Amino acid sequence: MPAAANVRGLVACVALLIAGAALHIWYLIDRCPLDLSGDEAHYWEWSRRLDLSYYSKGPLVAWIIAASRYFLADWSRQLVGSEALAVRAPAVVLSVVTGLGIYALGLAVSRYARLALAAVALTATIPILAAGSMLMTIDAPLAACWTWALVCIERALRRASATAWVLAGVLAALGILAKYTMLLIFPVVALALLTEPTWRAHLRRPGPYLAVLTGLTGFLPIAIWNAGHDWVSLRHVAGQAGLTGGPRFDPLGVMTYLGGQLAVVGPAWLVAMWWAIGDLARRPHAEHGELHEMAAIRLLLYAAVVPWGVFLLFSPLTKIQPNWPMLSLIAGTILMTVWLARGLRSVEAKRRQRTRLLVAAGVALGAAAVVISHRMEFAYPLFDWLARGAPPLGLTRPAPVWNLTPIADYDPTTRLRGWSQLGRAVGEIMQDEHARGRDPFILADDYQLASLIAFYCPGEPNVYCAQSALGGRYSQYDLWPNPIRDPQRFLGRPCIYVGAPRPELTGQRHGTQAALPGLRRVRTVEHRVRGCPLRIGSIFVSDGFAGFAPRDPSLRPKY
Repeated sequence: MPAAANVRGLVACVALLIAGAALHIWYLIDRCPLDLSGDEAHYWEWSRRLDLSYYSKGPLVAWIIAASRYFLADWSRQLVGSEALAVRAPAVVLSVVTGLGIYALGLAVSRYARLALAAVALTATIPILAAGSMLMTIDAPLAACWTWALVCIERALRRASATAWVLAGVLAALGILAKYTMLLIFPVVALALLTEPTWRAHLRRPGPYLAVLTGLTGFLPIAIWNAGHDWVSLRHVAGQAGLTGGPRFDPLGVMTYLGGQLAVVGPAWLVAMWWAIGDLARRPHAEHGELHEMAAIRLLLYAAVVPWGVFLLFSPLTKIQPNWPMLSLIAGTILMTVWLARGLRSVEAKRRQRTRLLVAAGVALGAAAVVISHRMEFAYPLFDWLARGAPPLGLTRPAPVWNLTPIADYDPTTRLRGWSQLGRAVGEIMQDEHARGRDPFILADDYQLASLIAFYCPGEPNVYCAQSALGGRYSQYDLWPNPIRDPQRFLGRPCIYVGAPRPELTGQRHGTQAALPGLRRVRTVEHRVRGCPLRIGSIFVSDGFAGFAPRDPSLRPKY
């Protein structure tokens, strides 16, 4: 590998990543139409109450957002009117870190700077990776830790570097603090060590074991916190994995899982990745014009297959969110780039032509999806047409007459719209209540909704969540002071409630008292995009909170 080519490749990579980051920041500043997601707002809530861990995840995302808010909150409020830019800026920075890691890993494996640069460029056309470059969820720090851990592992295996093993362990620990999925790095390395003869010698050295011990230290703050909270994170993970709550087996879960991957990766790129994995598994050795080592390719094969395979096994037992196996895309993109380059160099004209068509389809479809997702409102005429049941060939059914927001079924960014408008409306009602000399508190029926209202309501007040009292799952809100666990602090106070008027609240269920007697609707908030209704929210007021009825002990808690 000529040093000059590597330097030019690195400079081009840095320029590409910085340009992408600048475009994302500009998009977030220049009248960004997308509000925070429910997850982003919930992690923001965590950042207001820093701790060793939290109900569903480790603390890293909260720590990162808290640090960003400390430095950028005032600047964010001046530019966009809220802390949204401070919340999302770390995602942009981490996307650059991850991109550099992909370049480093691609260069180390392929030995070609151009292939490594191509892998980085292709990530911009993979919808879920492009979205992760702007949305500050746990996947942003997780992807950075996973990518650089693979870089260190590849170096440790190739050079027998003890320092690289330790760094890999540190990155694994940080990744665990972001998301427990980071644990999958351990079976990836184990498979590489056990199946690759040239690497088995590492099993007689301290490096891999030191990396494992270092990596598992990431569980220390999580374990300390959980020991004081009845191991609630373990219960939550078991519930998410479908291991509690009675037997469940849905063979269609596999199809749902695969359909989700098609949507977030893109059909052309997903086919290309899986095809590349299959072909390189059969022919991992370097062919004419290639410089990679067979063992390095096998490491990437395990890093791509293990996350996809683990979640495939669980898909009949529980609903797998499309982003959960996202880690497979790091190695998958590099393998796909190596395989596509092999196809473009093929002596077979038909194979070269097929490869060109696949690249063109992947870039065109992926780039179009990424661009449109940033300004989805431009597609609303199409969505309106689909919602009216007008397309030929019976491709869609007519929208049900009772669905007041049919376009929401077609816009994948629906979950990122309308929350600032709803938060402002809640703030106006809160101001009216204060003007009347009353001291209301705010209650929502969903933990993400509670977080979004807390973020977008002027003054960022404390908002409480009634989800578990209404038969829903527990959340971090159940571990903080709340009207369910500490009713004496709230009895008799007026309540502003956002959500559905459930029987538990109104007393309409037989044998239950009204938690919010006299509950009345005071405002309906309708969010429209290009004249099309996308979200309708109702705000209610009760003059005095009366407390929730005791939970039925026969009902199993939902974690």
